[in-house]
Amino acid sequence: MAIALAWHAPIRAEDTSAPAMLQIFEAKWQTIEDRQVDLFYAGYGSMWLPPPQKGDTGGFSVGYDVFDRFDLGTPSSQTLYGTEAGLKGLTSSAHRASVDVYTDFIGNHNGFGDSLDASFAALGGYPGFALTVPGDPFGDFHDPSIDFNSDPFNGQLAGLVDIAHEKRGASYQFIRHPVAAGNPDNIPAGTTYNLPDPNNARFYPDQGLGGLTVTDLEQGTSVTLYDFNSSNPLLGDPVLENALDLLKRNARWMIQEIGVDGFRLDAVRHMDEDVLDELDQAVFRANPRLQHDGSIKPVYSFSEVFDGNKGAVQGYIRRDLPNAEAISSLNTTVGGNRDALDFPLFFAMRDNLTGTTGNNNWHGIRNASQDTQDDGLRNGSQGVAWVQSHDDVPGGTPFLKNVGYAYTLMRPGEALVYFNAKEFGEGRPFPQDGKVDALGGIYGDTITTLVNIRNTHGRGDFHERWIDDAFNPNGFSSIYVYERSKSAVVGLSGRTDPVVETRSGVQTNFDSGTILVELTGNAADAIVDPGGVIPETVKVNGSGQINISIPSNSTHGRGYVIYGLPTPQGTLSLTNVASVLAGAAPSAATNGTARLGDIDVIQADSFEVQLNTTPVSVIDPDTLLSVRDYHADGDTALIRIDEGMDLNTVSGIDNASPGGVAYGFEDFTDTRAPGYIYSGGANVGTGSGTYAQTIDATQLSEGRHFITVRAFRHRNAGTGGDGGEAVFTDFKRVVYVDRFAPESEVVSFDPYGSSADDLDLVIGSVDQTANEVHVMMNLGAAKTESEILAMVNAGNKAATVGGGQFKFGVNNVVIGNHAATVVMMEPTGRYTVRRFVGLSPDTGFGGGFGDTDQNGFIGPADMLGFETVLYSQNNTFNATSDTNADGLVDNRDLFQLGTELLNNGASQFALDKYLEVLTRRGDLNSDSSTNGLDVVELYNGFGIPDTNPDFWSLDLNVDGQVDINDVSTLITEIARSVPGDFDLDGDVDAFDLLTLQQGMGATSGALYIGGDASLDGVVDQADYQIWQDNFGFVTSPLVAPLVAGAAAIPEPTTGALAMIALMALTTGKCSYRSRRRDEYRY
Repeated sequence: MAIALAWHAPIRAEDTSAPAMLQIFEAKWQTIEDRQVDLFYAGYGSMWLPPPQKGDTGGFSVGYDVFDRFDLGTPSSQTLYGTEAGLKGLTSSAHRASVDVYTDFIGNHNGFGDSLDASFAALGGYPGFALTVPGDPFGDFHDPSIDFNSDPFNGQLAGLVDIAHEKRGASYQFIRHPVAAGNPDNIPAGTTYNLPDPNNARFYPDQGLGGLTVTDLEQGTSVTLYDFNSSNPLLGDPVLENALDLLKRNARWMIQEIGVDGFRLDAVRHMDEDVLDELDQAVFRANPRLQHDGSIKPVYSFSEVFDGNKGAVQGYIRRDLPNAEAISSLNTTVGGNRDALDFPLFFAMRDNLTGTTGNNNWHGIRNASQDTQDDGLRNGSQGVAWVQSHDDVPGGTPFLKNVGYAYTLMRPGEALVYFNAKEFGEGRPFPQDGKVDALGGIYGDTITTLVNIRNTHGRGDFHERWIDDAFNPNGFSSIYVYERSKSAVVGLSGRTDPVVETRSGVQTNFDSGTILVELTGNAADAIVDPGGVIPETVKVNGSGQINISIPSNSTHGRGYVIYGLPTPQGTLSLTNVASVLAGAAPSAATNGTARLGDIDVIQADSFEVQLNTTPVSVIDPDTLLSVRDYHADGDTALIRIDEGMDLNTVSGIDNASPGGVAYGFEDFTDTRAPGYIYSGGANVGTGSGTYAQTIDATQLSEGRHFITVRAFRHRNAGTGGDGGEAVFTDFKRVVYVDRFAPESEVVSFDPYGSSADDLDLVIGSVDQTANEVHVMMNLGAAKTESEILAMVNAGNKAATVGGGQFKFGVNNVVIGNHAATVVMMEPTGRYTVRRFVGLSPDTGFGGGFGDTDQNGFIGPADMLGFETVLYSQNNTFNATSDTNADGLVDNRDLFQLGTELLNNGASQFALDKYLEVLTRRGDLNSDSSTNGLDVVELYNGFGIPDTNPDFWSLDLNVDGQVDINDVSTLITEIARSVPGDFDLDGDVDAFDLLTLQQGMGATSGALYIGGDASLDGVVDQADYQIWQDNFGFVTSPLVAPLVAGAAAIPEPTTGALAMIALMALTTGKCSYRSRRRDEYRY
């Protein structure tokens, strides 16, 4: 028995419906990222987002009044939607879910400010744009007094300043995002904007990477295109540009650096068509994310042309790439992949899907689409079908929206669903409300069901199958039926009264005897069909015809049915699921923002994905008996994780050609036992299928991943199938790989407003898996993890800003080395506690190191404050005490503090108090002084473990052990002296020589106070040499700068020192040196 392993597509590709696009507005990037789970389960393949740039009217701007095209928000100055990092995180997550991302691109205008506003002009106007140039008072723009109603191309739309794309002469050439000050080519700067900034280099391509010379036949030119350097963005090369060049650069930057896949082009009716050709050139071959076969994914865009005239709209469409799915690496001829919103179809639906049955005529819709304008066919070659959007369209939107969505979603080509998440509140006049059930939830699954059917059955040529008065040019029909050849039949009603209409003898391309099932659930819904007259299955007769009953819209608005081929049924399971992150319970309040889909948590190194299919039976409508549909048992299933990765024993991606329903999928190689098996001219399968694949979780990044198992109905004509296009069932699971705890990092610690000492600490989740962060500033390093976790509360919770980043505001930040203790949590319960030290922003606030009470003055009280922190043994912390930025306050900081005090202008009282602190630290035997007895105390403590209560006191150099090095530290750092000062009185003199003479000859066990200057345990000539080298040393006093002159004391001459030494040798002895040697503890 031979079973073909790989799935094979039909020889001739028929009309296809790309996965639906979701227009999602009024939500933070982070919210949309979280809801990628729901987009994935629903089956959307792309999404349209609002303009992400900083708006002219502030933080609540939807974005159409663009102010700064390269400012997508920072943690301290966010857009309505979040930050640049947040949008990058969203695009990355969307791509894993196989969702393309399109943002609005505003090329026609900027915001409301113009050159007539003197204060706006003084600030610098719009970043990258010149409000005026010599000889032109309007600079890069048109005369702001012109209204678009009088001049659609040069006038202001809704009061927004209109960009003059045609101004391309030498007077308009500037370095528009200046990097180096003093460059005469820099755009004129204002007081705030268009100032030179080295960081602006990241907004330019890096010509050092080399360019690609392409031919642009539309422009009649050859140009060299350069890419941005994602690895080292600051290597970008500023160049002279006009305003149109800036727009082109911005579009390429959005593709390459932000990760979007294309654009919705706003208000293009007010721009010359050649501007769009220039944008096509800018984004040609721009996508750096290569497809599985190595080809380049074309950038896709679609224009807003507010016009019902198909001829007018056609001028803004350009689909001249050889292959809309892929660009060969050898192709250097610029082509367009630019579509347009299907306004002609929208207007037709608005006027014919009203709340009045008598007005709803499918003859007014059937040929309205932009799709037919290029080739006369309804084949999905162009036009993005839509039913409603964010705009307040004059005349409103179709009343029968569900019917409109059923019609557009099942047609070939592109179609979108609009969703307003309402995260920013109810009652905002703009954007308009959207389809509340676009992602399922409390309002039902009407739309998500249609989106799924589009995916599973949206293939096959479009055939119009029924319209009343079909041949009457002035005909009227409330009913419309079309077929996606051999995949599905769609029946639509424009009626609003409570009836069900049946049309008999509807022709199809299905084989005789084929039983089709109603896919939307309307036939089985008592609300839609209270009389039970709509059959849940229909059977194709000997002539290839069916009878179809279609509900009106009545009170439910679901006047449609879709009959299609049955597809495989079964269950998908995973092993090694540690837990489940359950979706939220649907509610009206969180309908737009709460994730609904479940996520399985994987913590093991591997897990198995298994699909078990069951025999499929359907009801024969002729006999009302259950009959088997063997082809629906399925002849194969494929698996894909994210956009596709190598999962099995076959090298590479098994289905690497873009555009097909199998793209990115892998064959099951562990277990593959289909329900339908063709052998010996017949099906020998049992109807039950099993597919299994072990997944190596170590090859998956931490965080969310999206698993699709696609089980296909058997259709291969060579093995007994009907030869139709692929229809299938998708089984999906989202997993959260959680093999490691989250890791955090400090992204920035910068001012968030006008005050230099009020800062935002921005924490990043390295793998972007964290969902909660708490920050505690300047805790002691000795705090235990349990103590820190007990401190976690709402008051120290950081705000999420998207892209795996969190910000925590810290006010009145003083000069010093701050420490941030960060508790980072994942939704799975894993967490980490990390302490980041040495955070030293230059705030100009406070007196610097030593100003422990942070009052801007360093006095005696500050020294006592330092001493308190020091003796807490790192249970407390003060940023002004951590002089070496290691996050600890210990002897190393104490020793360095003196220098810092002098540098920071500490008072003499503070310096004197510092010396007292230093002396107390050396008082190891608690006799209120630092002397030879403390040295002995050190020797006696050599080798004690760190658990000994005296360990901290004796480990003076903080190296984790008590040894001879601590003696050296006591001499040089605490006594502030040098070897040879055996009595630690601050000088090396004759009394020290006497000590040396008395100990001379000791061959082992010698102490420093017994003359061992070299600290090697013996007293010999080497020690004498050290004494001799240091003879005459006197410890310098710590003198405040203002009194340094008055405090200077002349040092004794060498001759005087020699005399003192002679006197000592003949008459004098140090008071404690006369003690018997055996009085000391060894």
